[in-house]
Amino acid sequence: MMIELFLNTPLYVYWIFFSLLFVGILQTKERKQGLLRALIIPFILIFLSVYALFQDFSVSLLSISSWVIGILFIIIMKRFIKNQDNVNYSSSNKVFTIKGSYIPLFLMMLLFFTKYSITVLQITSSSLLDSSLFIILLCLLYGIFTGVYILRLFVLINKLV
Repeated sequence: MMIELFLNTPLYVYWIFFSLLFVGILQTKERKQGLLRALIIPFILIFLSVYALFQDFSVSLLSISSWVIGILFIIIMKRFIKNQDNVNYSSSNKVFTIKGSYIPLFLMMLLFFTKYSITVLQITSSSLLDSSLFIILLCLLYGIFTGVYILRLFVLINKLV
């Protein structure tokens, strides 16, 4: 079953996986990035998370409220975790210096495999997708992804001010 699954996976999915893996590995090392390049990754990941939510689960009170709760959870947790020291901005040369971390790689892979797993469940017509608890948990997870990427964007923007 697993071999058949991998053989039937479209090539663009492998491209997305390896692109996210490459970008995630780059983020494990300290790097200097210009304004546009530093801001584009959170925007892309926010878009992917929101896109996955709307593609996988129809717009409903259950899915949207679970997603919003996930975002709020991250915002509340941010009050307890003050981790803006890993980003510095030089206004003279307009470059961010971002310390390396494995967290972005982990989050990108988790988002990818969450989306991939849901797509496999949809293709196999799994009854799990009809479970309210399953929908709540996955929409909550998508909300957590979105919240993390939104906070990352705010950290970058705050360093500009």
